[in-house]
Amino acid sequence: MMENIVIGFAIASLVFLIWRLMISSSSEPARKESMVIPPGVTLRPQPLLTDTDLMLYNLIRLAVEDHYLVFARVPLWSVVSVEAEGKVRSQVLRQIALKQLDFVLVHPGTKAAEQVVLLEEGFPPQPQEVTRTREIQAVLQAAGITLTTLKPNTSYTVPQLAQLLGVGEVE
Repeated sequence: MMENIVIGFAIASLVFLIWRLMISSSSEPARKESMVIPPGVTLRPQPLLTDTDLMLYNLIRLAVEDHYLVFARVPLWSVVSVEAEGKVRSQVLRQIALKQLDFVLVHPGTKAAEQVVLLEEGFPPQPQEVTRTREIQAVLQAAGITLTTLKPNTSYTVPQLAQLLGVGEVE
């Protein structure tokens, strides 16, 4: 009887040690090799903004200059903090990973995004654009960030933009 207990304990200990070794080896960070640009690949800088986007950026900057810092082409994941455990957090980050915001208004004191400006694409909007906008809107709403949509081919004045962005004087 005592032999069976000792043998059982030895087997259980061996299984536990093997399990711990497998877990610790899989949790070690994988060694990453430094990135190498393959032969035949050429990289060049490209414009970040179109002429229309740059014009709107400058107008927005003038409209909110005393209230916000303005950033262009910001990834959605960089303006929200995703607080969740494990797979749920990864799933949310994957869903928002490739979404890009046209302009982000950041409060200089808190350094947090308070408003986002999206530019309407074409008219009528394509189904994938409608889906993208809805997903961005849902994330921003959940984070308490205001969303404003502008038409890129509309002429705006600085006071109009200031009022649309909530920093202008109400008439």
